[in-house]
Amino acid sequence: MEVRGDPDHPVSRGYTCAKGRASGDWHHRSDRLDTPRIDGREASWNEVLDDLARRLHQAARSSAPDGSSERDAIAMYLATGFAYDSAAQVAASGFMRTIGSSSFATAATVDNAPVLVAAELVAGQPMLNPVWDPDSSGLLIFVGSNPVVSHGYGTALPDPVRYLRDYQRRGGTVIVIDPRRTETAALADVHIANAPGSDVAVLAWLASEVLATRGRSDDPSDLDPTDLATLRDALQPFTLERATASADVDKDVLSDLRDRTVAADGQLAMFCGTGVTMARDGVLAEWMRWLLLALTDSLDRPGGMRFHRGVVNRLRRPKPNVPPLPGPRSRPDLRRVAGQLPAVALVDEIEAGNIRALILAGGNPLASLPQPNRVRRALASLEVLATIDVVESDITQLATHVLPATGQLERSDITLTDGVGLRSGIQATDPVLPAAAERRPAWWILTKLARAMGSDMLGGTEPDGLDDRGFLGTILQRSPLGADAIFAAGPRGLQTAGDTRWVLDELVPGGRWQLAPPELVERLVAHETSGVELILIPHRQAKRSNSIGFGEPDAAIAEAFLNPEDAHRTGLADGDAVTVRSEHGEVASVARLADTVRRGVVACSHGRGLEGTGNLVSLADIDSLTAMPVASGVPVTLTRRVAAAATTGEIED
Repeated sequence: MEVRGDPDHPVSRGYTCAKGRASGDWHHRSDRLDTPRIDGREASWNEVLDDLARRLHQAARSSAPDGSSERDAIAMYLATGFAYDSAAQVAASGFMRTIGSSSFATAATVDNAPVLVAAELVAGQPMLNPVWDPDSSGLLIFVGSNPVVSHGYGTALPDPVRYLRDYQRRGGTVIVIDPRRTETAALADVHIANAPGSDVAVLAWLASEVLATRGRSDDPSDLDPTDLATLRDALQPFTLERATASADVDKDVLSDLRDRTVAADGQLAMFCGTGVTMARDGVLAEWMRWLLLALTDSLDRPGGMRFHRGVVNRLRRPKPNVPPLPGPRSRPDLRRVAGQLPAVALVDEIEAGNIRALILAGGNPLASLPQPNRVRRALASLEVLATIDVVESDITQLATHVLPATGQLERSDITLTDGVGLRSGIQATDPVLPAAAERRPAWWILTKLARAMGSDMLGGTEPDGLDDRGFLGTILQRSPLGADAIFAAGPRGLQTAGDTRWVLDELVPGGRWQLAPPELVERLVAHETSGVELILIPHRQAKRSNSIGFGEPDAAIAEAFLNPEDAHRTGLADGDAVTVRSEHGEVASVARLADTVRRGVVACSHGRGLEGTGNLVSLADIDSLTAMPVASGVPVTLTRRVAAAATTGEIED
């Protein structure tokens, strides 16, 4: 099946990514889930949902010593598989609220929590996200981000190559700070190949330099003078000498970065990607991003980075004095992020008996969490493990209940990510193909399950009486545009006004950015750059979405990309079978020599389950502010194994 883009779409302009182009073949995969299962046997939907409801009730009752019902014993993990299934996302959180459980975790605390935490501390709203304006012509900086392959982190970026080239043609400058010469770095005007782990030192020095250009009497009303004084003291130790030593780059390169940033006053855009946010101090790097944008007067300004109000998920000022939900009982050291249970705490909570039933909604913890073998043992010990998904996996082999969901081509959808899109607006799509076999929409599965448990998510409406449009219409009741108008506009969508200069007045408590949160200032003062020889960093693959591959089959074994100088120093050659080791474990791999990787770096992809890089990180090595595992910047060693491995291809990020 051939898949093409719409050349008249106002945002994509006909562009499709590798995953999108492979969606036709993906739809016809031989391992698609077609029929519901209980304990490995096929059954009808009524039987599966009734049995699952009964077991969920039992799991809740058995966890309460007084014989009452402890609904927090029922947990859900909502992940990337449903990231762009709007109805599934809304139904998942609605289901947990309806049954009264707060044990709701998402993949945000696997790779995105620093973005949420920094936004909450600086702006009081974790979901507030600065968006790049591609029609401007200022300075665009990517730190550990490769949107040519990932299609954006923060701002969703379709057709990234053309958007970046158009930006440059209008006079904009693109700088990439990354240990790898990524596909995005190859397009940039400047690529700074910094040593891994040096991002905070570089950005803190840059913030110090920008702050020094401001006079103490010209601080605008949106910046607190007390915050600025605190920042001057905290940033003072971050000198040019410290930044160049940490980054292992020439001081003239960083001086040029400083000059360009200062000159971009009011026209700076900046992104930190997973190469940074998954590291130990990713939250500091994300905070530095907010600092630089605020100090250059580039937040909520024309020509800088703007904020979308949202069409469905409209942001509002947080309610004051609302106590946060408690963290996991087994891990009181971990805080909730955006009200969510940290994903890494699922294993401890299962082992402690606090979680007895887990519903996986488009997620595979074996591929996303550290220590996959420990994760597997924990999942196998559950009274209930239900998975709502689209393809067979190692999870479906463990699950007590398998619930086959419709795929992307089989369902209607709307845009819920309008808050991070290039344009402010919303679009709607109808199914391309009818749902095959016994597949059902994820929203239908969850609303039917709630009903089987004696709860109601639809205000008395029977789920069988709704189609996708009908359920999405209940979501669009929050929208000022109306469901009929949105669906009438179709895939090309409706655009709303892209306002600026509204966030401080309407959303931010006190009307000022809180640029010096004590938690982050304390972390910055204690920050040190590691000096180990080899550091593990992640890289994205164009034809994979975490644990799911699109198009070409996976390589039989993971690949570890390293600089030829590092390979020569350690006695390795291209194609050698190697063992990658960290203090937490090891993984079999194949050495790939790449000039695009700077010295001191080992680049590996993630998402390979029991055989993947999750073995190199730990469920115990968790950042206290973000509740995220440290998965980038991990010290490793490489040693040759006896067996040789076949060549599989070049690096993709």
